[in-house]
Amino acid sequence: MFRTIIWATDGSEGADLALDEALRLAELAEARIVAVHCDERLGGRAAGWPANPDEPEQRAKIRNQVDELKHRGLDIELVVRQTHRAPARLVANVATRIGADLIVCGTRGLGAFRAGFTKQLLHLAPCPVLAVPDGDRLPHIAEREREEVGA
Repeated sequence: MFRTIIWATDGSEGADLALDEALRLAELAEARIVAVHCDERLGGRAAGWPANPDEPEQRAKIRNQVDELKHRGLDIELVVRQTHRAPARLVANVATRIGADLIVCGTRGLGAFRAGFTKQLLHLAPCPVLAVPDGDRLPHIAEREREEVGA
């Protein structure tokens, strides 16, 4: 099955849903998770500045998620890379380098993740890609939310 699963994350709600699926699959397969975050940077005159103005907060959120999962005993590591273009290519390159068996990502996100990231990743990835749709489109998540509000 899967030995190494990449969770491609930008810190968005969509990425959080993808994490839930990555955790579920990792538990079933006793796989490790590698969280990959692309710190996308602007080019030209604004070179070096984050493309996402909330980058420091998003990175801190992701680091906290990974630290919490490590504390719970999960085999997970965080890889953060800066890029000026093509975050999907960066994720695909990390997947190739570490021999990932699966990449899990959301279908919507922030910055480049919003602008066709998943579609590009499907074309570039060296392994299968699981694109997790928004929460209202996932039956088990919608059911859990109904239970939480007592509906």
